[in-house]
Amino acid sequence: MTERALKSRSDDDTELVEDRHFSILVCIDGSDESYRALRYAVRIGSGTDADLTLLYVRPIDQGLRTGGLQFSVARENLLDWGLELPGMKALKKGRDMLVELGFLAEDWEEEFKHTDVSGDPLGDNMIVYKSDRGRAITLKLMVSPSVAHGILDECDYGGYDITIVAKSTEGPSTGLGFIEPDVAETVAIEHKGTVLVARALEESHGHLVCVADAEESIRAARRDAQIASRCACPVFLFSVASTQAALPEAERAIANAKAAIEEEGIRISGEKAVIGDPVSSIVEEGRGYSVIVLSAARQKSGWRRFFTTSVAYKVLEHAHNSVMIAR
Repeated sequence: MTERALKSRSDDDTELVEDRHFSILVCIDGSDESYRALRYAVRIGSGTDADLTLLYVRPIDQGLRTGGLQFSVARENLLDWGLELPGMKALKKGRDMLVELGFLAEDWEEEFKHTDVSGDPLGDNMIVYKSDRGRAITLKLMVSPSVAHGILDECDYGGYDITIVAKSTEGPSTGLGFIEPDVAETVAIEHKGTVLVARALEESHGHLVCVADAEESIRAARRDAQIASRCACPVFLFSVASTQAALPEAERAIANAKAAIEEEGIRISGEKAVIGDPVSSIVEEGRGYSVIVLSAARQKSGWRRFFTTSVAYKVLEHAHNSVMIAR
């Protein structure tokens, strides 16, 4: 866990981290965009024995301490409470969607877990559903100083293969746990794993994987191709050269990425190298795809400063649709 964590997790939670199924974290805030993201997560996870966690983060206390609510009773019936607890409505809707989509069955074993949090009467609560094949779906209601802190804590703690967070423009009226656009970008910048920032996410249009002639870019392309293959999403390779002289380098990047992906037994659906400004070229080309995929170069110091001046960050900031930072 990182220094952001304010509480210790129980030993019972550790077993969820050690489960080696492909694991997906979806950050739910009650917005339509977050449920589109959940639907996409189901597509990625279907048929792959994937574990799925739905996370709602609420700021600590939220006035509950003075609200006269008694949370010491019947915590195991959390989803059946008649109380409109912060985040519960959003998580319940997510659970119902999973049942409707056939990703969660009514007969799965159900287990409730609770962790006390100093200064908050409700604390952390989660319900874990387990199938007889060992798959797990977790609904987690977490308390944290901020939404960004909570998501990043869960990312670090959970070891997920991919984190999906909505970049919605619906506004804070959706609830106190609403994921502001800058929060989604913060998660993409600071988390060390793969993050899909979902915005106007539409299925079935494929992944535009943007590559450069660099090792980390090729690794990221292969990483995304593995994820895309889970949802039968076509993969298209794209590279931008800033000048005519640099075009062979862009073409070499595509060739290297294609070879690495085909080594995984995954077919490339298309490839294209162009000359132009990398950010504007990627943003415009990416309009026709479900997801724009980029790598984020790393260095041991100054990581945040480096990332925020990179092509990946600028595309994340200006793209009209969903962007995945693959690591």
